[in-house]
Amino acid sequence: MIQLSICIPTYNFGKFIGLTLDSLLPQVCSGVEVIVLDGGSIDDTADVVSIRQREYPMLTYHHQNFRGGIDRDIEKVVSMAQGQYCWLFSADDIMLPGAVNKILEAIKSNYDVYICEHVLCNLKMDPIRKHPPFNKMSGSRLFNLGEASQRKEYFRSARTSEAFFSFLSGPIFKKTIWDSASIPESFRDTCWIVAGHLLSMVSKGLTVNYLGETLLHKRGENDSFSDRGMVNRYRIAIEAFHHVGNSLFGKFSEEAFHIRRVLQLDIPVRYLMLAKLRATENQDREGIKVLNRLVIMHYADPSLSNWMKYALYKTAFPFTIKMYLDFKKLWRKT
Repeated sequence: MIQLSICIPTYNFGKFIGLTLDSLLPQVCSGVEVIVLDGGSIDDTADVVSIRQREYPMLTYHHQNFRGGIDRDIEKVVSMAQGQYCWLFSADDIMLPGAVNKILEAIKSNYDVYICEHVLCNLKMDPIRKHPPFNKMSGSRLFNLGEASQRKEYFRSARTSEAFFSFLSGPIFKKTIWDSASIPESFRDTCWIVAGHLLSMVSKGLTVNYLGETLLHKRGENDSFSDRGMVNRYRIAIEAFHHVGNSLFGKFSEEAFHIRRVLQLDIPVRYLMLAKLRATENQDREGIKVLNRLVIMHYADPSLSNWMKYALYKTAFPFTIKMYLDFKKLWRKT
């Protein structure tokens, strides 16, 4: 019987996936499988994986000759899993020693979802800082999100969108819970299919065990959602995640409000001002229009803080933004 399926969707990550597999395969024991779904890579991903398959028979590799998109590839690799629980894992992250055993021990309690922490790193995997998904929460905590008071505490305590399952490698979930989720087709074009599946089960009484332990290093500066530019990246983060939250809980619900709140923390106004500068420098008028619409959406909830941030974005001229960035670089050097 397979207890845990480590599921890795990938596309053209041949230069990263070898290190990822090397970090987790030596930890794999009886009752654990590793599945790599290659969404049509044209690099050396297949060769990198096949080398590891010779030593680790529990590693399986599936290559499809088309790009299904991240949402559909995630659903497909989970559908291949035979484990009671699935741990979706990014093809460029590094699993820390002992992580698999800790998860195997944790899932004996049979809750629906387990959330681990990670250390944020740069592209070279030099550690930068811890990145906890909750505020002022130390040690393990259990929440039944079907119970109103516990759901309020969970949503109010969220520090980043990772509390709402935005980070691929963060949650470990029961496969039957995933399979039971009924989601609209529109979620499969958001890049947030994991959040869609798991958040859709909140009303059913989803039990979430926050482990409070760091089990992996996350590679930064390698955001595959940025391949079509910064403005489109923020469209995915803001517009698409709003769509998931508003569809599941209602636009004026407290749950959707807290999803919007943490997105503002994930994407501060200085990021949006930088995007405005870049779009202006590239004479991307359409990009500026899209960005302006996203900023209105981002700060739509009425508050003095939101009004001030929107006003700062709106009134900042590109040359003043550039002066600020140049000064910041100079200050860092000194």
